[in-house]
Amino acid sequence: PVAIAHRIETATSAVVQRLTVTQQERSYVLAIGFRARDAAKAARIANAVALAYIDSTADFQASTATRQTETGQTALLRLSREAEAAAASVARYRADSGIVQGGGVGTINDQQVGPISQQLASAKAEAAALRSNVAAAERQIAAGGSDAVSAVLSAPVITDLRRQRTEAERQRAQLAARYGEKFPALVQSKQQIEALDQQIRLEQTRIIEGLRSEARSASAKATDLAQQLTALKQEIALNNQAAVRADGLQRKADAATTAYNRMAGTVQQAAQAQRSSQPQARVLESAVVLARPTYPNRPAIGVAGMLVGFVLGIGAAAVAEAVQSTIRTPEEIETMLGVPHIAAIPQLTARRLRDPAGRRCAPADTLLHRPVSAYSEAFRTIRTVIRPGGVKVIAIGSTLPSEGKTTSALSLARVMALSGDRVLLIDCDVRRAGLADGVGLTPAAGTIEVLAGTVTLEAAIVPDDIPGLALLCVRTPTFTPVDLFDTGAMATLLDHARERYDHVLLDTPPLLGVADARTLAKLADGVLLLVKWNATPVSAIDSALAGLEQDGAVVLGGVLTMVDPHSEALGGQYYSAQYSRYYNP
Repeated sequence: PVAIAHRIETATSAVVQRLTVTQQERSYVLAIGFRARDAAKAARIANAVALAYIDSTADFQASTATRQTETGQTALLRLSREAEAAAASVARYRADSGIVQGGGVGTINDQQVGPISQQLASAKAEAAALRSNVAAAERQIAAGGSDAVSAVLSAPVITDLRRQRTEAERQRAQLAARYGEKFPALVQSKQQIEALDQQIRLEQTRIIEGLRSEARSASAKATDLAQQLTALKQEIALNNQAAVRADGLQRKADAATTAYNRMAGTVQQAAQAQRSSQPQARVLESAVVLARPTYPNRPAIGVAGMLVGFVLGIGAAAVAEAVQSTIRTPEEIETMLGVPHIAAIPQLTARRLRDPAGRRCAPADTLLHRPVSAYSEAFRTIRTVIRPGGVKVIAIGSTLPSEGKTTSALSLARVMALSGDRVLLIDCDVRRAGLADGVGLTPAAGTIEVLAGTVTLEAAIVPDDIPGLALLCVRTPTFTPVDLFDTGAMATLLDHARERYDHVLLDTPPLLGVADARTLAKLADGVLLLVKWNATPVSAIDSALAGLEQDGAVVLGGVLTMVDPHSEALGGQYYSAQYSRYYNP
């Protein structure tokens, strides 16, 4: 085993010594070379190294997603237990406190208050009416005896007894007219009349006492209902106090459930990323077997090469001037790239990067200190060109890093806001967070949190010093295998922003090497392609444009950045002098 390990180490060292990896012209393209006597072996090893690198990248992404999934599942289990415990606490407290919902319209006690209140009102009205009848009867008795009481006069029994007395009185009168006072029939008639009078008096007393009894019963019923209502209200007050505590427990339970659901979504995304992990690198061109060796350079060939190179160098310089690999004029944007030229943004000198107090400032701040300048006018030109097309969501892109995307995006957003537009600038380069550094902010939340759903857009945006401009920054640089911008959340965010703002600018990562840029270009209404003057290789720009065309993105035009103020791109020294009177010194 030791010998085998030594052989592997020796072979690995030999491969590493003969292996070369170089970056192509500040792009994300790597050239892998291998030196060997056998050309076929050299090609095989170079191709194998490239494939091994791609496989290791995919393995790293998969392992990262796996760790995130495992961590998320642990947190998910904890949140699940917390949510279940919170829900159990709510149910237990409601049961202990007797807080029972009745049909979704309040507690049972709440539902009883209305009917009892109505019964109490009816009982009070009935008791008042009966007391009024008793009082009227007592007044009538005091004025003319019980015979004058209305209830007595209308009683059927009294009416029948009075009818019998009238008949008995008529018979007594007939007997009195014919017989003496001691005539048995007459005596019996008088006794009958007295008995009827006694019955009438007893019935009158019973009727009046019945009125009093009904009044007392109605009053007692009203009193009992009032006591029930008072007790019920006291119980409701106690229930309300308990309900406040129950509501607090319910809010905690709801918050725990929300956190669980959010974490479940995150775990699901991580699991999906784990299943669909794809390498972010690919082989552009495989190594082939060369017809002639490239190493070593023989001394004789070197001397001859120096002589020939000296002769050819002069011609190469002329050819390089004629067939250049970078963009230097607006015409070259249209002829070499095939896209419209929109504007050329000059490079600001150190003297112009000063505020009125002489302090150093950022290029975007000069829009406030020098509103009438060639730099400001370039962005006003961009706004004028793109405004008639009704383009709302604009992706600010470039082929390579350090071509001025963030500075240009902030400057264009401020020019639009100064012109009266409502503008939202979103930092979409989550790996660099350049916008927050550019404006000197440390936001509590930003693009990543809004897309993850942990905060709202309104809570994350930060107003700029210029009214009408809102900034959505990246809080901290982040790398995640999950595609933040292709989950639907970004499209929803842009739809919401279209309704609130006149323009939405996207500060995107470089088009070559970062897949997020192409996703954002598809979501935008159009792309402004920034090209660094005399720096960005045309071949790299062509690759970026080919990718945009393949994705169906709309390229609004090209903008030259960091242009030499005296270059042909800005009209040269002659035209600069002619227009200098229009700008601030």
